[in-house]
Amino acid sequence: MKKYDSLAVRCENGGLIMETVLEIDNLEKSYGGCEALRGVDMSISSGQIVGLLGPNASGKTTLLKIMAGLLQPTKGAIRYHNNTAPGPQARKTIGFCPDTLSFQQWMKVRDAFTFFREMYDDYKQERADELMRILELQNIKDKQINKLSKGMKERLALGLTFSRETRLYLLDEPLDGIDPVGKMRVIDAIIAMRPKDASTLISTHLVKDIERIFDSVYFLSKGKIVFSGDCNTLRENRGQTVEQAYLEVFLNEGSI
Repeated sequence: MKKYDSLAVRCENGGLIMETVLEIDNLEKSYGGCEALRGVDMSISSGQIVGLLGPNASGKTTLLKIMAGLLQPTKGAIRYHNNTAPGPQARKTIGFCPDTLSFQQWMKVRDAFTFFREMYDDYKQERADELMRILELQNIKDKQINKLSKGMKERLALGLTFSRETRLYLLDEPLDGIDPVGKMRVIDAIIAMRPKDASTLISTHLVKDIERIFDSVYFLSKGKIVFSGDCNTLRENRGQTVEQAYLEVFLNEGSI
């Protein structure tokens, strides 16, 4: 297993310090005889927007839930910037946006924000107000969550997640079910509202819609990382967009 003496990395240009906020080593997860994750290695640096890309059933949600402290891995190590152990303590320091919202039937949009304000010490009302404006949630704040469309529920989930000012945001399929104009608003919110030194990991199979904001990407296929790289290097050295690389890799894998 790798040993990490420090989670700070010194960059060559300008002597800048880039802190690693999440490090994963040989992570595995099995359900009975089914291997959901098979030896995943990953590193996320401060300030980065990272894409976790792969088709449905590739293991993306399982990996994000382990990162968020909602599942325990079968094997492997996970380390956060503040040395928090995976589990309840990790959940307090990570903004996790699931692909499905779960709230009481009676709750309205404004109740969800009230719940987050009371639940999390890092909740920022000013951020929440701005996110409600960007994501066009003001006019539905008195509407019951269970009566919202799938797209509006996903906007709400994103607004709640970024209402917290934390170091790491994990977004599980934030664009799925959102119309084209809504996707642009979601992308704008991700760029505008994340703290400058915060890292954001976005799991998606809708590569073309969002690839322009990625700094680096990991391709996950059948529970295993099959490609990873810096997006600018990919474009300059290989002359490919992220979508082109995605199609090439996964067509060869037989996953799409």
